[in-house]
Amino acid sequence: MVTAGGAWWSDAGGYVPEVLEALAAHPGKVVLRYPGTELTAADYLRAVTGTYRTLRANGVGRGTVVAVLTAPNSPDMLGVRHAAHLAGAAVCYLRSTNPGTSTAMLPLTDQLGIVRDTGASVLYADRTSAARAAELAERSGAVLVGPGQDGSAGTAPTDDPGPVAPACGEPDDLAVIMFTSGSTGRPKGIRKSLRSWEGTVRIAVDTPAEAPEITALFSTPLSHSAGLLVDGALAVGGSVVLLPEFDARQVVRAVVEHRVTRTFMATTQLYRLLDHIDDLGHRDAWSAGLAGLRSLSYSGTSAAPSRLAAAHEVFGPILLQLYGTTESGRISYLDPAGHADAGLAATVGRVFPEVELEVWDPDTGVRLADGQVGEIRMRSPQLMDGYLDPALDAGVLRDGWYRTGDIGYRDDRGHLHLLDRVSDVVKVDGVKIYPAVVERELLTVPGVALAAVYGVRDADGTEHLHAALTCRPGTLVDPEAVRKHISADLSPALAPELVLVLDELPMNPTGKPDKARLREYSAAATA
Repeated sequence: MVTAGGAWWSDAGGYVPEVLEALAAHPGKVVLRYPGTELTAADYLRAVTGTYRTLRANGVGRGTVVAVLTAPNSPDMLGVRHAAHLAGAAVCYLRSTNPGTSTAMLPLTDQLGIVRDTGASVLYADRTSAARAAELAERSGAVLVGPGQDGSAGTAPTDDPGPVAPACGEPDDLAVIMFTSGSTGRPKGIRKSLRSWEGTVRIAVDTPAEAPEITALFSTPLSHSAGLLVDGALAVGGSVVLLPEFDARQVVRAVVEHRVTRTFMATTQLYRLLDHIDDLGHRDAWSAGLAGLRSLSYSGTSAAPSRLAAAHEVFGPILLQLYGTTESGRISYLDPAGHADAGLAATVGRVFPEVELEVWDPDTGVRLADGQVGEIRMRSPQLMDGYLDPALDAGVLRDGWYRTGDIGYRDDRGHLHLLDRVSDVVKVDGVKIYPAVVERELLTVPGVALAAVYGVRDADGTEHLHAALTCRPGTLVDPEAVRKHISADLSPALAPELVLVLDELPMNPTGKPDKARLREYSAAATA
């Protein structure tokens, strides 16, 4: 791995050499743990070297795209991306478009659409995904590489990268095509440049809390935000624990066993972790064996203040709420001190220093003052280059500004309040209702675990407010009591006409409540 001029990757541009140099400094250190697998820094470096050699041998370079299909959150997802970026190529991930979990694989037709839409010329697959990958490669024409595949001898760990030197990519080069599912469920490609990807990684490198003592745990998909956070942890000499999916019991066990110091999860997963700790009879992180955690970050949806109060009581001053989107990257944060302030718990905190944010009237396009409610727009170095389908850009990108589709306002202290999505606003008797506000209040009702609020139109086109919820194990919730609670604490106008109590909330491909299906449930209940 060492040449006359240093490590073989030394002359490459970008963030990957920094990550690999940090690993090379401690070759015997275990840096990646995955169920059944432990990789030292030397193991990982050899794996990246072998994958790089395979990709280069199959024509991967600047302007090409590598599609990746592996087991959920496999270390291969990192190694292939690092190897591809050293070659100047981009990657896309095929397993799932869900930012919360990737255990359920996308249908073959969706995966085939991604391969074709991205123009991926090479498809990397591990042994667990070989059968599906073979069918995808046959139908798309992509070259299949990976363990056991033809032409993949270099995929085996090796110290020899082969004859082709790493590329020095340009900032505007495509780095990652990330996918998210819109309301139609069709995967929507988002182009991220090397500049955008590196900008986020370098922020993590510049602000380490524990530096080499970091042991970071990730159970959300590496195809989304977790991948950036893993790079940040490795680049400062830390180690990483990967879980295939979020399971509260497994998370607690991993934190204790591997002395995890930081972790990241979705907001709803934080709720599940709190419920699990409560079910175990623990009142704080110390008694649950989680005292070693120094940072617990969460994102995905704005959190209910009542849940945040409980989380602060359990974990103390280590909570960090992150607000952002796949398209925008990070936008704002609520720091540990903000979690201790009841007046700030309903906010998503302050805007990050590199982010410009404005609030606009979504109907007139007029910029609004602090305190006025409108659509949030932003721009930053982490903003996407655009969608894979350029026709989608016009609806969200204008003069460098991105329309988030979120409704909210900024208060006089500079904290950002989210009320709802533009598309989710319900109008009842001429009054605009923000379902997310009602959802947060529903979570204060004893026994309620998860809640979703949505609009339903009747045959006359009149909109009505409905809700669906799930209960904590061993509890029962009376729908009429729920309506009375909302009437008393918010307003009678915000009390849902119908409250469904379900065993489980249906989720859409983005990992959020599937309100289209919930409307079907409402229709069946009122038929």
